[in-house]
Amino acid sequence: MAAARAAVVVLLAAAAAATAAADTLRAHDATYHLAFKGIGAGELELRLEAGTEPGSFVYETLAHPSLLARLVVNSGSRERCWFHVTSAGVEPDHYLLDDGTAEHKDSSDLTYDRSRGRITGIARGAPLDLPLEAGLEDVLSIRIAPVVDLLAGREPREYALLDGREVKHYLYARVGSERLKTALGEFDTVVYTSDRKGSDGKGRIWQYWFAPALGWLPVRAEQREDGHARLTLAISRFSWLPAAGGAR
Repeated sequence: MAAARAAVVVLLAAAAAATAAADTLRAHDATYHLAFKGIGAGELELRLEAGTEPGSFVYETLAHPSLLARLVVNSGSRERCWFHVTSAGVEPDHYLLDDGTAEHKDSSDLTYDRSRGRITGIARGAPLDLPLEAGLEDVLSIRIAPVVDLLAGREPREYALLDGREVKHYLYARVGSERLKTALGEFDTVVYTSDRKGSDGKGRIWQYWFAPALGWLPVRAEQREDGHARLTLAISRFSWLPAAGGAR
């Protein structure tokens, strides 16, 4: 009897460990097909790697624009952020954007200095020094912030975003669920919208399809205007990466 109880305890502990692992943000490489008003515009690769410290990550986007899209998107641009995950969510540490041009007019290099409560550096080619608002995300870390909240069993909420040189606030709202067909197969998804705080609801909004089976990562995202998809990202390739790593 004692042996049986011990075996049950071991099985329950293993199950708990497996559940905890499943609820942890994991390194991955996801590629999304881009379409603008129904016209293919190339691919966007989002790569999340484990950092050198526990709970730290490096997130990078690589654009692979179509021939036509290269007129507005520089294929040489690279965007990267460093952040760590706390009990409260995602806290960015550093953000870097190389616009791929010799002038670097749209390049950014920003540091989140929590000891001083400031965010400093270069934003869109010009110096920036702002108070560090609690919960402030950059344009990359805000993509992971709702995923981390969902993994923790929290509803995505209001997020502050440093967009270029301006802080904006966005509100997430759950609108339903949907079984969605993708290039990777079918997924049960939970659908959320994101809209700028204070808007009249008539402008552009984002809609996301988060897949619990894929660690709550989005398998589809749409920027919508007047009820129609303006920009669409649909997952096309995906792989999990090793738990330890760092920037390439």
